[in-house]
Amino acid sequence: MGNATLLDLVPELLGAIKLLSGYPIPEQLPEMHLVSPLEIQQMICKGNCGIKAFYLPDKGIFVSNAIGSFEEAFARSVVLHELVHHLQHVTGKFDMVADTCDRWYSKEREAYEVQNAYLRQQGEPRRFLLDSLPHMCGDRDK
Repeated sequence: MGNATLLDLVPELLGAIKLLSGYPIPEQLPEMHLVSPLEIQQMICKGNCGIKAFYLPDKGIFVSNAIGSFEEAFARSVVLHELVHHLQHVTGKFDMVADTCDRWYSKEREAYEVQNAYLRQQGEPRRFLLDSLPHMCGDRDK
């Protein structure tokens, strides 16, 4: 892939998402921002956290510049995960899920499932454990 940049990844990853999940490739792409871990902490975490990337529908995808090389499948998979969130937003797939936590959980579960499928396809052994997701949405009995 040579020296892949964040913008270079988008067409490849959208094609992979389409193959793995059936989402259409959107006409309008999200803005892509490569930012420092400190910026992520200030914007999302309000302190130190391990978030490598996030999506804001009105601002685009923010990816840590400390994520590693985009030559590596794992770094690419993080961007793919956020692109899935963009496609979820554009298509409105989960808009009818009334409960905020259930909607968040459904979106995250699907994004991690597509990310894990991509990692498997790329021969990358690392996976995200989906069983930990319900615990990330507050203290609720499910």
